[in-house]
Amino acid sequence: MDSTNTRRWPRYHVHLPVLIAPSPGATDQAVNGLVCELSRAGMELYAGLNLQPGDVMEVEFQTSSRLRIAGIVRYRSGFCYGLEFCAPQAEPQPAPQAAPEPTSDSEAIILARREAQLRELHQKINQSLQAVLEMRKRRGDRSLR
Repeated sequence: MDSTNTRRWPRYHVHLPVLIAPSPGATDQAVNGLVCELSRAGMELYAGLNLQPGDVMEVEFQTSSRLRIAGIVRYRSGFCYGLEFCAPQAEPQPAPQAAPEPTSDSEAIILARREAQLRELHQKINQSLQAVLEMRKRRGDRSLR
């Protein structure tokens, strides 16, 4: 059996407490959860929810900035969920020399909004990874005492 990793992004083993809203914006129904693995495209988490593959959930990291990100359930085994971020960052590519010109004002507006959404999502993912690294660093500092 070949155990070659075929994932697009490396996974980081973490133990991060989170709040989970079973549907976007449903903060009154939030339940506690635990993220065990995190990558740029998604995460593995445990939560006492009854969601199925294809359902959407929002995850809020317990950091000073209360980072929230939405994702789609892609896998479920008991209370373990594989979550794919709704709009994962595409593979980094060199910037094109000149962007194609939109054919209308409405296309230009839609394109600008989409680019802003992608930049925001990329920033949220980077913030969550930074939070993980900060938590790991603090844990390492405590173990040295």
